[in-house]
Amino acid sequence: MSNKKTFSETYYAKENERKAFSDYAPYRYGEVEIDPTDERRIRKTRENLDPILVDIVDGGIEAAVMEAEAAVERTARSTIIREQHDYRASLNTIDCLSVSRVSWAATADPIRMKYPLEKIFPGDVFIYNDVYESAGTIGHLPDYCVVTPVFSKARLIGFAQIFGHVSDVGGRMAGSWPNTSESIFEEGTMCPPVKLYTSGELNSDLYDIILRNSRFPEDLRGDIDSFVGANEIIRRRIVELCERFGTDEVEGAFFEIIDRCAEVVREKGLPFFPEGEFVGEDFIENDGITLEEPVKMQITIRKYPKKMILDFEGTSPEAKGPINWPLDGRHYSKWLGAFFKAQVPGMIINEGVTDVFRCYIPKRTILSSEFPAPVVSRMASMLRMISAYTVALAKAFDGEVVADMQNIQIYGLYGKDLEGELFLMREIFGAGSGARPYADGTDAVDLVPYSKNLPAEFIEQRFPVTVEKVGLAIDSGGPGKYRGGLGYVKEIRSSVDAHYTTVTERTAFSPIGIKGGKAGAPGGSIKNPGDPNEENVFFSRDAVPVKAGELIRLVTPGGGGWGDPLERPVDAVRLDVLRKLVSSESAESDYGVVLNGADLVIDHKKTKTLREKIAAERGPIKLIDRGAYAQTLIKKGIISVSEPELESESEADDAVLEYYWKDLYKYSK
Repeated sequence: MSNKKTFSETYYAKENERKAFSDYAPYRYGEVEIDPTDERRIRKTRENLDPILVDIVDGGIEAAVMEAEAAVERTARSTIIREQHDYRASLNTIDCLSVSRVSWAATADPIRMKYPLEKIFPGDVFIYNDVYESAGTIGHLPDYCVVTPVFSKARLIGFAQIFGHVSDVGGRMAGSWPNTSESIFEEGTMCPPVKLYTSGELNSDLYDIILRNSRFPEDLRGDIDSFVGANEIIRRRIVELCERFGTDEVEGAFFEIIDRCAEVVREKGLPFFPEGEFVGEDFIENDGITLEEPVKMQITIRKYPKKMILDFEGTSPEAKGPINWPLDGRHYSKWLGAFFKAQVPGMIINEGVTDVFRCYIPKRTILSSEFPAPVVSRMASMLRMISAYTVALAKAFDGEVVADMQNIQIYGLYGKDLEGELFLMREIFGAGSGARPYADGTDAVDLVPYSKNLPAEFIEQRFPVTVEKVGLAIDSGGPGKYRGGLGYVKEIRSSVDAHYTTVTERTAFSPIGIKGGKAGAPGGSIKNPGDPNEENVFFSRDAVPVKAGELIRLVTPGGGGWGDPLERPVDAVRLDVLRKLVSSESAESDYGVVLNGADLVIDHKKTKTLREKIAAERGPIKLIDRGAYAQTLIKKGIISVSEPELESESEADDAVLEYYWKDLYKYSK
């Protein structure tokens, strides 16, 4: 018998050692428990639960959540809530476990931690947005969370909740998103967990304080009121289930639904993953303050037979600028655990995923910052976490994964309109999605579920802006056997002197190509394109001045490509050129396809020769392609990665850095 230890034997031991490390942040900031008497009752009820009843309760909960979200869409006031769906509804158990599909950024933990059960009454409604008093559940101050306790027959059985990104909560910048903040105090007003309603009575003084600290109080009032009303829908629907099937049975079903998720992930999801250790990393372009220093996100996957651990050791320390994302390991587990739906389509991902899939975060990193570190641009960390995870998975599956994208681009234009009133136009953009091992990526999609592009008519009716162009950015999708999806291009012209702000990622670093696929094109914005006063604006920037009549072109990145571009069928390349998704120049240089004349006739002989030449000069394909900017930084020793073949790429290109760093500090503080 061999004495060699298996991977699992070795790393189960390492995992036990890790639990004793004092330099890791708590896995869950808000530990709350069920009364032992209630726990025994729930356990006994579950022993005799009808599985069909559990199915009915599961469907009823999801229907209630969907109905509540539809109500928010119809009753909220701000465009970012009503039009772009940046909000989530959910249901928690009495001990604050997610029963419904994951609403990863909020639970009732901070309510239970502050208020004993005997001080929570029917008709109460709680509200908070305080990042550092939210028990690791809220990422930045514009996300307000409203929580309503659910009582059945005078017994508390859970919490309905909705959180969403509102227009403005004060702070230094309109929209409460200063890209250059160095303290959370610059980012807006903080509301700790408090009662907005007590036994059905509105605390109007508290509401006045919340609204007084917003530049757009009526928008904020409409959003919060919509959250309160939508929570009432969830509460009523759960009470109806209890009246129909019994309170004990419905509450017992909550925990059965959570355990079902854990079982499905363990039995159906984990077997897809090979056993072993896999490292992935990606980089945030900068922290908003130190603009020439990228920030590292590193993930080590350790896969065992019945669980999967993600260790974030190697991730950059807490940042000076606002890219920190101070949740806890429990919520990061739900965030990345939601991607198990790719392996098991149709499953509901809830708290159960954390039983078998866990993220561990060292202390004082960008993922575990401490008060009063700035956090408003935590979206950068959110998205690059997914990209680092993608790199690790590419190594685990030998590239048989979807290429990189995961972009949310935000731009805003603010100032005084033609009537002298303060306005803020803000839009969430998507980008091209990564190519798949079997198909091209999707064009112009958003990571925010159900988010929609703001129509030109909507913008022009409400803001002093003309929308001159909306389309797809040619050549933005990463070349590959399967091409990355294309990003947006949108051109707007301001009718007044104003400022625009960009909250962007992937304006220098490219979305990563996989298994021979090339990186997607970065995004960015251009002021006065084609004009002698043309100006490129990269990275996230505050208060870029715009004169009345000036044009802003906004471009979002394309997704990474998958597979060798020389293996893409020549007819597919020609069709892309005909559809103006790919240029003739890219068809030739990236795909090795020669097209002649206005009809784009394929020259098969020259194409065969060119493809052979490109393949010979290029050498073997790479598993990971991070694009020119990353390759230059690697060669210069500014960043490091775990795939050694990337370091042997061509010499660093100083022109790449000069292009992106030319006006680096022009719009910083």
